[in-house]
Amino acid sequence: MKKQWILAVAALLSLASCGSYKKLTYLQDMEVLTTYDVKEQPNVLIGVNDKLRIVVTCQEPTLAAPFNLSTGVFSVNPETGESVTKLSSEAESGYVVDNNGYIDFPVIGLVKAEGLTLEGLREDLIDKIIETKYIKDPIVLVEFMNFQFTVLGEANPGNYNVPNGHINLLEALALAGDLKPSAKRDDVWVIRTENGQRMVYSVDMRSKDLFESPAFNIQQNDIIYVKPLKSVKDADASKRSSVITTVISALSTVSSITLAFVYAGVIGSR
Repeated sequence: MKKQWILAVAALLSLASCGSYKKLTYLQDMEVLTTYDVKEQPNVLIGVNDKLRIVVTCQEPTLAAPFNLSTGVFSVNPETGESVTKLSSEAESGYVVDNNGYIDFPVIGLVKAEGLTLEGLREDLIDKIIETKYIKDPIVLVEFMNFQFTVLGEANPGNYNVPNGHINLLEALALAGDLKPSAKRDDVWVIRTENGQRMVYSVDMRSKDLFESPAFNIQQNDIIYVKPLKSVKDADASKRSSVITTVISALSTVSSITLAFVYAGVIGSR
C-alpha cells in the first residue's frame, strides 16, 4: 500500500505545482533547441529634450578645443592611436536638443539632431567640422546622457538610465529587480509617446510573442506599468504559491527518494 500511496501523493504534488508554474513562468511556449528568427534591433532616434554628450578629438588637441564645451585635455595615444579624453564638469552639462530639434554646437552653430541616430549625428558633425577646415581628421563621440525608462507597479518602481540607449523589455525588468509574484504577467503595459501621441502596448511575458511586439525594444522615456493581480486575494494566493512551489519541490524530491528505496526493497511495501 505504501507504494501506491507514494505514487498518489507524487501525482497530486505534480498537479499542484503545475498551476503555480504557469502563473509565474516566462516564455512558456518556447522549446529547447528550437531556433527562432530574430528581428533587427531598431536604432534609437534622438528626440526633443534629449541630452547628448559630444566630444571632438584629433591628432592636435588644441585644434579640437574650440569644438568642445569644456577646456578638457584631449590627446591621442601614440602607441595605440586611441583618443584619450579628460573632461571637466562643464562638459558633463551636455547638449540639450531644443524644441525645434536642434543643438547649438560650437563654431558650427545650429545642427539638426532630432530624428537622427547617434551614428547619423556623429557623421553629420564630422562632415561639418571638416567643412570648417579647422580639422582634417576629427574624431567625434556622441552618446545619450539622459536615455531613461520608468517602471511602475509590481516590480521595483523607479527611473532607470541606459547610457548606450539600447535595452529590451526583459533586460529592463531584470534591471528593475524582476516581476513580483503578485504581478500580472500576461498584460504588462509599455506606454510610449511618439510624435505627440501616446500609445499603450500590452505584452504577455509568458509567450514568445513578446519578441515580436513593437514594445520589446525600449525607447526613450517609455513607461513600463506592471499591473497587480485582480484582487488582494489573488495577489496573496500568488505569493503563497511561490512558497508552496518551493515546498512542493522539496516534497517531490523526498517522495522520489522514498519510492526509489521502496523499489530497491530497503523500505517494506506492506
